[in-house]
Order: sequence, then structure tokens, then C-alpha cells
Amino acid sequence: MNLLKTSSCILALALCSGAAMARQAVLIDHPKILLLADGPPLTEQQVRARIINAAQNIGWQPTKDDPGHMELMYDKAGQYQAYIEVNYDAAGFDINYVRSNNLNYEERDGQRRIHPGYNRWIKNLNKQISTPVAPVPAAPGAEQ
Repeated sequence: MNLLKTSSCILALALCSGAAMARQAVLIDHPKILLLADGPPLTEQQVRARIINAAQNIGWQPTKDDPGHMELMYDKAGQYQAYIEVNYDAAGFDINYVRSNNLNYEERDGQRRIHPGYNRWIKNLNKQISTPVAPVPAAPGAEQ
């Protein structure tokens, strides 16, 4: 009977660890992403503003903001947090993982792995920053 209990416990642990591993994906850092402008080239300040506005629109909060470099934090329901760094200049930006809480981050066999939600959040942030903001036309009859 003891052997049966021990075998059952080992099997349960193996299944649980497999389920946890299934909720991981390869962590993707985004190398420099170039931003294109319809008009004159963007300035570093305009790129910074795009990053901050896009980030805040989808729930990311700045935790550090220096020229050419900022750190952002995303908090999902007070339970999961992701911290990233964004390096930028007038030409574009890159996004790199810093740390996380409760996202199953680990380095294994030379690969960094994390909960797949992290990659979705970063993909969404990247898309929001990269989408050009259309200028708002003046209201009819307004002075220009």
C-alpha cells in the first residue's frame, strides 16, 4: 500500500510540473524597431512621447524615465508583474525583459522561458508604439 501511495504522489508531481511547463514560451526580446514618420523625421522626444502614451493606454506604467532609456511595469490583476526596459532614439526603440513576478520565468538549456502572456503583452505594446498617431484635423471653421 505504501508503494502505491508513493507512486501516486510521484505521478501527481510529474503531472503538475508538466502542466506548469506547458504554460511557458520562449521569451522574445525585441531588437531595435524602426519608426517611420509620414512627415518630417521624428525627434527623440516624439519617440519618448509615443512610448509613454502607448504604454499608459494599455496599462504599462513608467518606473524610470531617463533620456533614451525608460523602464516600464505591467501589473495584471495585482498578481502578475512584468518589468521591461525600453531604449530609444529618434529612429526607433527596443524592448528588453528585466524581471517578472509569478510569470514562471526561468533559464533552461540556454533559453529564457516565461508565461506566454508576457510575449502577448510585449507584442501589444510594440504594436501600440509602432502604430502612427494620425493628426486630428481642425474642426470646421476653426482658425489654423
